[in-house]
Amino acid sequence: MSYARLQHGGPLRRLIVLIGLVIFVIWSAAPIVWLVLTSVLQQRALIQQPPDLALHSFTLANFTTVLASAALLGHGMVNSLIVASFSTSVALGVGAPAAYALARLPVPRANGIAFLILATQMLPGIAIAIPLFIVISRLGLIDNVLSLGVVYLSFNLPIVIWILRGFFLGIPFGIEKAAAVDGAGIFKTFWYIILPISWPPLCASAVFAFIEAWNEFFFALILTRQHAQTVPLVIAQFAGQYQTVFGQLMAAAAISVAPVIAVAVLFRNQIIRGFADGMMKG
Repeated sequence: MSYARLQHGGPLRRLIVLIGLVIFVIWSAAPIVWLVLTSVLQQRALIQQPPDLALHSFTLANFTTVLASAALLGHGMVNSLIVASFSTSVALGVGAPAAYALARLPVPRANGIAFLILATQMLPGIAIAIPLFIVISRLGLIDNVLSLGVVYLSFNLPIVIWILRGFFLGIPFGIEKAAAVDGAGIFKTFWYIILPISWPPLCASAVFAFIEAWNEFFFALILTRQHAQTVPLVIAQFAGQYQTVFGQLMAAAAISVAPVIAVAVLFRNQIIRGFADGMMKG
């Protein structure tokens, strides 16, 4: 809802919308705020009921301890960066042409194909975990960042296709007709005309796919051992068998989410425009 439309509404409507926005912001920001608070609190202050939030309870010792094991956390972040970058780049490289074909070309049963692509996301991961493990194990690709990237690609590709297809459906056909008059074929039209105006949904799709791959835990747990561990698995190692130092656990989590938050803030305008265009047009 735009600000102009909100101004035309009555006082009660504006108040309801304002209250809803405040609740949404608090609901969204509360986990991040609690993550930061927990990462700088001492263990004794965290285990109290309620937690002791006095000034003397705050410390940076948790970050010092985590950074002392920087090699372990850095190894996980590098693996996550490789896997997430691979799955995101390939998903965009394959998904953008596929979405364009389903949206603009005379593909038989394009809507049905698009629905089947999206339906793959409805299958729970646990249902394919065992057969997937058997296949990758027989290929000798357990504990390999490439195999993990391919698995993440199978999850990211449908979402990328769906978002971009919605945007491509909203592009006026006159643009392609004008390109055809100038002698441009399908590939030139897609590469030189469609892609340049698709920057917002491409950014939104890329950030969404990157975050999904960066945060994934389940398949990384069953498909990796030591060499290809991603950052969620490294963070889980801060939970001990007999005691969990929550401050160190949250400090590691805060360090790991910092790059993702930075990317989301940097491309926030493109993300908002991309999701609005990709999910509301067509």
